[in-house]
This record gives sequence, C-alpha cells and structure tokens, in this order.
Amino acid sequence: MTLEDSVIRAKDLYKGFAIKGGVLPALDHLSLSVKRGELTAVIGPDGAGKTTLMRLIAGLMAPSSGSLSVLGLDSVKDAQEIQSRISYMPQKFGLYEDLTVAENMNLYADLHGVAKDKRPARFQKLLEMMGLERFTGRFAGKLSGGMKQKLGLACTLVRSPDLLLLDEPTVGVDPLSRRELWDILKEFVKEEHLSIFVSTAYMNEAEMCRHVFVLNKGRRHAGGSAEPGQGTYLPGHAGGGDAHPDSPGPFTGR
Repeated sequence: MTLEDSVIRAKDLYKGFAIKGGVLPALDHLSLSVKRGELTAVIGPDGAGKTTLMRLIAGLMAPSSGSLSVLGLDSVKDAQEIQSRISYMPQKFGLYEDLTVAENMNLYADLHGVAKDKRPARFQKLLEMMGLERFTGRFAGKLSGGMKQKLGLACTLVRSPDLLLLDEPTVGVDPLSRRELWDILKEFVKEEHLSIFVSTAYMNEAEMCRHVFVLNKGRRHAGGSAEPGQGTYLPGHAGGGDAHPDSPGPFTGR
C-alpha cells in the first residue's frame, strides 16, 4: 500500500504511561496502515490500546516513540491541521441534553465553522440517514440510547471530514440500533467515499468492515480470522459474553 493510499500509517508506534514503579505500555511498537476510502476496524478487549490509538491519531496526545502519519501529515508536528480535517467521536460524546436535536447540530456546526448556507442540505441528509428528521425539536436528554448515538454521529459529521474516527460507538446501544449505526457507516463509505476507522469489541461488527486489525495489550496480532458471531465480546471486555480466542488481523471482512 502506497503512502497516497493510506489515511493512517503507524510504524513502531509506542506509547507508555508512567505508573508507580515503572512504565505501562499502552501501545507496544505497533505498525499498521489503513487504506483510504474504506471502513476499517480495530478490535480488542478493554486495555488493548484502542482508545490510546484513537487519541494519538486525533492528535490529542503524542507518541513516546515511533512514527504516525494521518492524511499524509505528521501526527505531532501537524496536529492542528489534522484536527481541522478529521472528525472524532469518543466513547463519551458531549451532547447537550438540555438542547434539542437541531440545537445540538447547530452548536457543533458553529464549533466546526460550517457556513450557515451549507447547513440545511447537510442537516437534512444527516437527519434522514439517522432517522431523526421527526425529532429535531426533541431535547437530547429525552432520546433513547440508540438515538443519542445517532445524534452524536450526526453532530460529528456536520462537516464533511477526510477521516472519521469512532471509538466504540455502539457500547450500551441496543442490537437494532447497533445494526442501524453500522448500516449508516457503510452508506457513508459508499456515497461519500469516506474513510472510517472504528474501534469495537464485537466480533460480528468487525466482520462488517473491509479490513480489521486486532490489538491485545498494545500489540497487533497476526494470523487466523474471526468467526461469525452474534454480538460476541472479546475476552476482558466489560459486559461479558463468550470469550473468543486470540483473533488476529488484519483480515478481509464480508
């Protein structure tokens, strides 16, 4: 894969956090390359390093060593430019529960500098794709968990980014809403050729992606493939579920 084909490229990426008596490696000399215009997942249990990787890609922290390029830019030197071209939805996305659906979207459009004349068409598309067009006047705090996640995704996409980062977007979401969210993501890849990098702990969600990388204890696993499952969790993930053996990547999903 050439540099032009990659939206994310990491080489020997290491990130350690100081703890009493030493350093805890969150990412341990990780190398990977994520292809442009596709839906790619990173999967692993709690503590695997998924959130740390997302925050490094988003330019919110610097690696301890190694190199990381995002959209062909250095993740440390060019962090501000990267942040102007990506959208990042963390696990706990900051919706304002005392604002309506429409007010939340306008607030995030203001934060991202989206021109007012561009908003009606963009908002209409997002609301239709998320199934929120009938709820624009409802307070965010009155939405179901699945609808809140869809609103969070809509707010994340009020501008058209070059890269979308999603950190476990379906945690705590009912199975139907989870499926709908993944259908929405696939539609964005198809219609807008959007590059999406998403973390998940569900094996069956990973299967929906074109490429999958498996992390465990900060390291990428290699060899083998994931088996079809109904919401199977990887071992160690909060919420339980059947433990799946070390499932490696990348592999090509369906």
